[in-house]
Amino acid sequence: MFEKDVLNNIEGPWLFQTDHQVDVYNSYDPIILSGSLMQTFDAFYDEIYKKFHAPDYAGKNFNALRDILTDLSWLMNRSRYVVFFQNAEEILIKEQENALQGFLEILEAVGSEWSQPVKKGEAWDRPAMPFHSILQVQALSASCFPRAVPVIGAV
Repeated sequence: MFEKDVLNNIEGPWLFQTDHQVDVYNSYDPIILSGSLMQTFDAFYDEIYKKFHAPDYAGKNFNALRDILTDLSWLMNRSRYVVFFQNAEEILIKEQENALQGFLEILEAVGSEWSQPVKKGEAWDRPAMPFHSILQVQALSASCFPRAVPVIGAV
C-alpha cells in the first residue's frame, strides 16, 4: 500500500494501477480518460489530445505524444498532474501488444521528465512537478499489462 502523499511527490514510481473508482482521487483534480475510447491508435490520440487540450498541430505518434505531455504550457494553474485512465485494460486493445508497452514507457518517461525543473532562463521554465498516471483495472489479479505496474493502495 502507498501513502496518500505519493501522488504529491515528484519521485517515481510515476505509473500505478488500481481497482478504485476515480472519485477516490477527486482531491487530486485528476485528468480522466476512458480506456474504452482508446482501443485503436486514432481513438487513443483523439481521447488524450482532447482531455489535455493539445494544440491542433499535435502529431499522432509516440514522439509527438511525449512532446505534448512534457510541455502542457497551455494548461495553467496546476501544481501536479494526476492522470486517471478508466478501464485501462481496454487501452490499445485492438492494436499489437507492444503498442501498450510503448505507451506505458512514455507515461514513465513523462513522469520522470516532470520530476526535473526546467531552468534555462526562458518563458517555458518551470519547477519540478508531480506527474503520475493511474491505470484503473477491474481485477488487479488479472495480468492485463505487458509488465509489472505497481498497485496503489487506499488514499
